Amino acid sequence: MKHTTRKLPMRFAHRGLVQHAPENTIDAFQAAVEYGCEGIELDVRLSKDGVAIVVHDGSMTRMTDGKNTAEICDLTAKEICAAEIPYAGHLLPFHPPVPYSEGEGSARTFTPEQIAYFRETDTRVTHLSTFEQFDEWFAGVDSDIVIEIELCAPGTFRAIYPILRRSANCGRYIVFSGHWEILEEMREVLTANGLPEGLRLGANFRRLDEKSVAFAKEAGLYEVGLNDKWFTKEDVDMLRGMGVKVFSNLGDYPEWWKALQTLGVEGFKTNYAEAYTHWLTYGKTE
Repeated sequence: MKHTTRKLPMRFAHRGLVQHAPENTIDAFQAAVEYGCEGIELDVRLSKDGVAIVVHDGSMTRMTDGKNTAEICDLTAKEICAAEIPYAGHLLPFHPPVPYSEGEGSARTFTPEQIAYFRETDTRVTHLSTFEQFDEWFAGVDSDIVIEIELCAPGTFRAIYPILRRSANCGRYIVFSGHWEILEEMREVLTANGLPEGLRLGANFRRLDEKSVAFAKEAGLYEVGLNDKWFTKEDVDMLRGMGVKVFSNLGDYPEWWKALQTLGVEGFKTNYAEAYTHWLTYGKTE
């Protein structure tokens, strides 16, 4: 097995390495593995026939450039996975957006050169997959890379639970959600059926409050996701004292990357793993 370098914070490729393939496709996940990311984050929704699909949006509109505007829940898994996902217009630039101008806070935009790259003509197409297809692909990945599975709609945990129970990959999965309804669904299913061996649980709280801290303590979470600038080292230390790790949500700009080096987070989701690694090595993004 190929072992990735465990240098904190771990780099979780958000929806895959999206400079090399459209998000949430096995092509993008394969690129993240080949680059050596320590983790990958992916999203799961349900098809019309109750199959767990690896996709973020509630409809097909953005991923198909408007050629298919149907809702994910109104299509069968076969229909979703047959749709062509174009590379053109779906590859992010290698470097993150920059501030509009000095003194405008966190407002950011792509440069003209980046926009030109984003719109570059590319004739390749790919496809979405079911979670079960992803799990089968991942079983053959020669790496100890960790997978964060974000549940985006009610019913998704019930749908993937049987797959997790029989999966050889379960010890490399962290299942989480940012929706309280889904977190309660997870707790209900696990109370009734037990925790699959090795599976770790998380929650995307974005910011801490009394309710989220209490849930993290009671639910036996492995990690929580918090948004950039909405937490402090004291928050990280408090959660760590409870046995809970903190993962940062995005924050894809050098100022936040610098802060991450002192906050003590376990990992962070990023759309720009390569740019971050270059910054960490050379102190600049270009």
